[in-house]
Amino acid sequence: MLRLVSITLIMLCLFSCKEKKTNTQLVDREVDSLSIDTPDYSTQLVLLTPEFIEESMIDEWTNFKKFKDAMEDMSKLNPAGIMTFLSELNQITTDLIKAPFPENYDKLPIYGRIKVVHTQIIKCHFYAVNQQNEKLNQALDELYFEYNILLKRIISMAEENKIPLDSLGIDIPTTFQDSKMKPALSKK
Repeated sequence: MLRLVSITLIMLCLFSCKEKKTNTQLVDREVDSLSIDTPDYSTQLVLLTPEFIEESMIDEWTNFKKFKDAMEDMSKLNPAGIMTFLSELNQITTDLIKAPFPENYDKLPIYGRIKVVHTQIIKCHFYAVNQQNEKLNQALDELYFEYNILLKRIISMAEENKIPLDSLGIDIPTTFQDSKMKPALSKK
């Protein structure tokens, strides 16, 4: 009889311990998942009109079109599944930076703005991988903010390209240089 009671107590202890482990495993899974808010600037993205894209010949810049479409798609999607989109956006941005820019946009301010956006993408990816939700929310907000600045700079660059330089009394440069390979103020 004593043996039956001790076996019953051991079995109860084992079952009660097993239930507690499953509860802690569920809590761990909830902590591991990404829970982020929709960033403020994702709803306020600067959009380029189709007329502007055609007029400024951005439609011929295929790498930039892919980049712009990926950014706009990511801003409309559910933030919970953002890891895949950040990885893809990182690759698209890397390809954009490596590819030649059109002559009108092959300038250091545009290249620099794209590099800033790329840095923000890398930060977002890092925070998403390490599941740092609060920092990821801030980084996504900064990403969309920097993307808006890039688009505004592209718009201003297109407007600057419409103004003839000789009408302002500025000498027109005779040689053009690739600002990515040899920046204007470098000692190369």
